[in-house]
Amino acid sequence: MDNETLFFVIGPLLAVSAIVVSFIGLRSEKFPGRFAPLVFLWFAILVGSATTFAVFHSKDEESHKEQSSGLPQATEEAEEAESQ
Repeated sequence: MDNETLFFVIGPLLAVSAIVVSFIGLRSEKFPGRFAPLVFLWFAILVGSATTFAVFHSKDEESHKEQSSGLPQATEEAEEAESQ
């Protein structure tokens, strides 16, 4: 899977998890109780993963835009013109 796909899978999973945990927390007096470390770990993993793949996706997109826009070639041409 590429970074974009992983980001667009983990992001909604994080949102759905937040809604489910909120719903369970509102319905149960003793939630999270002994499951607090597990809930914390789950959200730490999801937030860390979503952030990581968002950064990777933005870097991929940036390099793709540079390649498709001709910036490297234009930069080389400008540097050649300056050196002459």
